[in-house]
Amino acid sequence: MVRTPLILNLLTFFFVVGFSIPIFAQHPLPVNDSDWAESNQAVFLDGEVMIVNVTMAESDLDRFLANPYLDTYVDCTVNFVNSVIDETLPNVAIRPRGNSQRSSKKFPWKLSFNEFVPGRKFHGVEKMNLASESQDPSMARETLAYEIFRAAGVASGRTNHIWLTINDGTKVQGVFNNIEQVDEEFVQAWFGNKDGDLYKCRWKEEGAKLLWISPGDAATYEALRDYEEKITGSYQRLAEFIDFVCNTDDITFKSGIGNWINVDSFLRAQAVDMYLGQWDGLWIFPNNYYLYWDTESQKFEYIPWDLDHCMGMDYFWIPYIWGTDWARRPFANWGLNSAASLSGENGPPLINRLLSIPEYESLILGYVREFASNQGHPEKLLLSVYRIFSLLSPIAYTGTFSGSSMQNGYEPQDFVDSWEFPSDYSATTNPATWGILPFLRERSRYVRDNYPLPDALLTVSVNEVVAKNETGIVDEAGEHEDWVELYNSSNQAVDIGGFFLTDRYSDTRKWQIPLSTVIPPNGFQLIWCDNEISEGPLHANFKLTSSGEGVYLFAPNPDLDILISSLLFPQIDADNSWGRLPDGGLNCLELIEPSPQSPNQSGDFQIMREGLNPDGQVVHAVGGTPNRVLAFAYSPNLGSYVISGGNPCLGLILGLGPPVQVGAIRRADENGSASVSIPPGYAPSGLIIQCLDVDSCSLSNLLEL
Repeated sequence: MVRTPLILNLLTFFFVVGFSIPIFAQHPLPVNDSDWAESNQAVFLDGEVMIVNVTMAESDLDRFLANPYLDTYVDCTVNFVNSVIDETLPNVAIRPRGNSQRSSKKFPWKLSFNEFVPGRKFHGVEKMNLASESQDPSMARETLAYEIFRAAGVASGRTNHIWLTINDGTKVQGVFNNIEQVDEEFVQAWFGNKDGDLYKCRWKEEGAKLLWISPGDAATYEALRDYEEKITGSYQRLAEFIDFVCNTDDITFKSGIGNWINVDSFLRAQAVDMYLGQWDGLWIFPNNYYLYWDTESQKFEYIPWDLDHCMGMDYFWIPYIWGTDWARRPFANWGLNSAASLSGENGPPLINRLLSIPEYESLILGYVREFASNQGHPEKLLLSVYRIFSLLSPIAYTGTFSGSSMQNGYEPQDFVDSWEFPSDYSATTNPATWGILPFLRERSRYVRDNYPLPDALLTVSVNEVVAKNETGIVDEAGEHEDWVELYNSSNQAVDIGGFFLTDRYSDTRKWQIPLSTVIPPNGFQLIWCDNEISEGPLHANFKLTSSGEGVYLFAPNPDLDILISSLLFPQIDADNSWGRLPDGGLNCLELIEPSPQSPNQSGDFQIMREGLNPDGQVVHAVGGTPNRVLAFAYSPNLGSYVISGGNPCLGLILGLGPPVQVGAIRRADENGSASVSIPPGYAPSGLIIQCLDVDSCSLSNLLEL
C-alpha cells in the first residue's frame, strides 16, 4: 500500500517556496489565449474528476460496441458537471477513437462540439478525446508524461480525468482521461497562428519515420495513411522537409536544419521520451506525434501525442522482439535498430543525423540529465501522484470496467498496487513491467549515475527582466524602457559579443549582441528591450510583453541553434521585475525592487532550495544582514522552540519543534546571502529547516527537504 508515504510526502507542499513558472520551460504556457484560458478554468481542472453523462440512441451505442472501428459520428446529448459548471449540450457528436486501443474491452471515445453545430465551442474546446488508459493499471502515466513535457517547455496538451456514463451506465461507465485535442485552437494558443500545415503522424502502414520514399513528391506522402494533414490539405511542405532531412549532405544538413524545425524544442521532446522510456513517438515506434508549420517562425514544431506507453509499459514484441527495461536503458544507442530506424542506426533519419552532430548530442544528453534531476524526479512529481491517487482510488476499476470486463483483468487493487509494484523490472507483469514510482526512482538514479556528462555551456544566464518600466531607470534618451539583465556566474570575464537574444523561442537569430560586449566576473550586463536600435548598441530590436513571455540567449554559431539560457516570466506588476534568486540560480520570483546591474534581492529574509531528496541539495538564504552570521537550524518536527542559553536572540520562538539542532553557521556575503550544500542521502526526507539571522534576530520561512 502506498497511501502512507504519499500522504507524508504531501507535507512538501506546505513548506517549499513555490514559483509560478518552471525555470526550465521554453514555450511559455499560452495563458494569454482566451480559449486556452477559459478551458483551463472550466474544463481542464486536474484537481477533480469531471462527471460526463452521455445520452445517445441505444442502437448507436450497440453498433459502436460491436464494431469500435466505426468512424462515423452520431448525435448525443452530454451533461458536464464539475465545481465550475453544470451544463447540458444537445447535438454533440460522438464516436470511438484511437488506433490500437480500439481493440481493448474499454476503448476510447471522441466528443465533437462543432461537428453538427459548426463553429461551436464548449468553454474554448472544440473536441474532447476520452482516453481509456485501458492498458495502464494506474491510469496515470499519460497525465504525468504530459506534465513533464510541459515542464520541459514542450508545447503539449492538458489532461483531466472524467467519470463517463453512457445512457444508464450498464454498458459503458468508468474512469477516462480527457486529452486536449491538437487542432487549430491548440496551435493558435501555443504559436500564435493557425494557418500553417498540421501533420498528424502515426503508424498505419510503415510508421511515420520521416523517411524519404521515391519519388518524394507531395502525392507520395498524401497517399500514405501514416501522415494526415489536418488544416491546409497540402503535403508539399512535408515532402520538402523529408527530402531535406534524408537527401542533403552533412554540411548542408548541419547548417540548414535549424531553418526547418525548432531544433531545441525537438531535442527536448526526444529527451523526455528517452528519460521516460516513451517508445510510442518518433524515435522508437514511429507513431503518435504532430508536426506544425509555424507560419511566423517558418519552422516546424514537434508536438507529442498519446503518451500512455511510458514509465515501464512494454509489450515485448513492440517495439523490440524482446522485453525492454526502460529504466536502465543507456544513452548510447538508445534507439538502435528500433522500428523507426534504418539498419544499424540510432533512430530515424532526423534523430540519427542530429545526434551525429556532437553539439546536439551533448545538448540532448544534458536535457535528459536535467529531467532526471528536476522535472522528472520522483519527488518533483509526488504532489501530482498523490492528487491522482486520491482522485481515482475510490472509483478506479468500478462501473462496467473491472475484472473480466476490463483489459488484463484489472481490479481496484491493481490500481492501488500500480504506484509501487512491481518494485523492480518484471517481465511477468506485462504490460506494466514497473510500478510508476520505482521506475522514476531507478530511472532518475540510473541517468544521473550512468549517462555521460554533457559539454559545459557558457556560465551566463538571463537573470532578470522588467517588462513594464514606468518609473524605474531610464536609458540614454531619458526614456523608461523595458530591460533584460544577463549575469555571469563565473570568476572569469565572458565575451558575449555575437550571441543572439530573442523574445521568441523559435526565432533564434532575432537580435545579435554587439561584438566585444564583455561581462566581468560575477558581473551583470543590461540590455534595453525597446525596439529602438538607433539609440545605442545595447538596444534590442524587440519589446517585452507585460502579460508574460520568455527571453532566450542563443550561442553565436551560425550553423547551430544552441540555447544557453532562458527566462520565462508571467504577468508582473509595473516597475516590478522577474528574476532568479540567488543570481544565476534555478528559483525565480517577482521582485518588488528591481536590481539592474546588481544582485537580485527579494526584500524578505528567506530560504529556498535547489535539488531534490534524496540527492544532493543546496539551501540558499537571501535577504540576511550583509557580512554577518546566519545559522541554519533543523528538526524533524514543527513546533515553537524557544531559543535559550547565551544566544543573542534569547527568547526568540522558532517554527521548529524539539529536537532542534544547528546544522550549519555561515557568514553572509556583502549581499546578505549564504548557502549550505547537503550531500546526497545526508538529510532525511521530511527534515524541516529554518534560518536565523543572528544580527537582527530575524527568522526565515520554513523549508522541508
